[in-house]
Amino acid sequence: MAVVLDSASLGPCLHYPSLIEKLSLAQLKLRTGVERVMSQLDECEGISLVFLTLQRHHLIRTGHKLCQYIHSDRTMEAMNELVSLADGREGAGVESVVEGLYAIGRHDLLHHHLELTVTPSLHTHYKTHSTLEPDRKALYCVFSGMAQEQADGLFSHSSLSAWTRQEGQPLEETFLRNLALTNYTHLLSQLWYALSELNPALAAFLQPHLHTCEVVDRSPTTTTTGHLDSDPDTNTSHASDTNTSHASAHHLDLYPFPTDYPYGLCIIFNVRSFIEPSAAHDQIPLTRRHGSEVDCARLSATFKLFGFHVMTYIDPDLHLLQSIFLKLRTKPEIALVSCLAICFMTHGDEYDNLYLHDRSYVGITYLRKLCFTSALINKPRLFFIQACRGEQALRPILLQQDVCTVTHAESDCLISLATVQGYTAVRSQTEGSWYVSEVCAALQECGHVVPVRTVLQRARTSLSARIDTMDGGFVTMLSEEKVTLTRYVQLKRAPEMYFVEGIMDLVMMEVVEQLIEQALEQAEGEQEQQEEALAPSLAALQLNS
Repeated sequence: MAVVLDSASLGPCLHYPSLIEKLSLAQLKLRTGVERVMSQLDECEGISLVFLTLQRHHLIRTGHKLCQYIHSDRTMEAMNELVSLADGREGAGVESVVEGLYAIGRHDLLHHHLELTVTPSLHTHYKTHSTLEPDRKALYCVFSGMAQEQADGLFSHSSLSAWTRQEGQPLEETFLRNLALTNYTHLLSQLWYALSELNPALAAFLQPHLHTCEVVDRSPTTTTTGHLDSDPDTNTSHASDTNTSHASAHHLDLYPFPTDYPYGLCIIFNVRSFIEPSAAHDQIPLTRRHGSEVDCARLSATFKLFGFHVMTYIDPDLHLLQSIFLKLRTKPEIALVSCLAICFMTHGDEYDNLYLHDRSYVGITYLRKLCFTSALINKPRLFFIQACRGEQALRPILLQQDVCTVTHAESDCLISLATVQGYTAVRSQTEGSWYVSEVCAALQECGHVVPVRTVLQRARTSLSARIDTMDGGFVTMLSEEKVTLTRYVQLKRAPEMYFVEGIMDLVMMEVVEQLIEQALEQAEGEQEQQEEALAPSLAALQLNS
């Protein structure tokens, strides 16, 4: 007779609250702790929250007033009134404010103060049971997707020339300043009309909500992924490369291509050195990572070729890392980029912990959560991690066939990172790491032609063929990937000015590498000459002894 054990047989039965219960608890905590939660919002975030969460009749009557409160250091008064108005709302109630915090990307406040962790189930819940008005969410996507200089230029369009505004004012506040009892849909249609000519990608957010608006029957011009050669910012000398890219990827389901520079944001974290251990039990050998500056320069130059704005941080500690991503989540400019790339170079261990300058560490899962923001929903986030994942050296298996080829005990796996779990990542003190070198070479060669996953596969093939000696034996490497992308990521070459900048950086790197190689060869030659000159004297000493 078979015995079937259920979960109760394995230990005491614990109650895990459902998502609905967690949302109810979050609402209760918000009601009783408005000042504790809302005091951490800046002016722009407070205005965005007012704009998103008020029902339309409250928005028309009190929206602009609450914005003025926020500007005049009466933020808590505005937030208390916002929660009070939401509490009197039928149906959703204060949950609309909770969802508003989720929508503006303040997931840290949800987690730390309302005990509501952002999970895939919460994403699904708000996608299917949103308490915010869909046209308002669309407007917020448009407003958060524009840099201030773009917003200022928007009002040069004839359809918005009659709008009252102040220079540098958030777009949500400008909308509320011009809002009256009967003109909501009229303002929406005017904004769509201007965007359809100036920024079609953002106009597309508003189009599904124009069915109630009296607008001219004219669809905004959209940039299709099949005609990038029509992009005026694309260097004409790259037209054939771009067309080849689309010919090879025409049948693929791709993430949307970028339309304006910067095409993406690349953040490089290079942990070169580590502080001394402060406690007797902390004896993890975190040595200085010589050669990592070569990886840093190579990654920076490579991503410039694809129109990425590159930010580099040397020796970050945990506080700096958290503050960088907090600022990233609150900057509206992040909504302009089509892709986020995180390059992290440091020591690691078999548990996928990445060590920082202050000897603290972060897990890769935590790193992914740190850089998440609602502005990046449905946009690819790429992580390139150069770190050891254990202490074993990956030994090659040499197969003698027609030629001597290299394979590995860990072949045919698809996970992620510079090396497979449990093994070291090889790094040269003069040439940088194998992984970064191969990935950058593959990107430079075909990143504009084939999707990123194919690029990484080519880099992995080249990496697995490398072999060297270490600790008295042969060593090789094999990279891994973990993929949760829902579409293919196809990079696009940068406009000419930025592309040339990346090329010049690479050329300079090559010149420096050649100079270093020549200096090493000269030093080795001088050492050999000294040994040859001393050889007779050493032989005479040995005879005398």
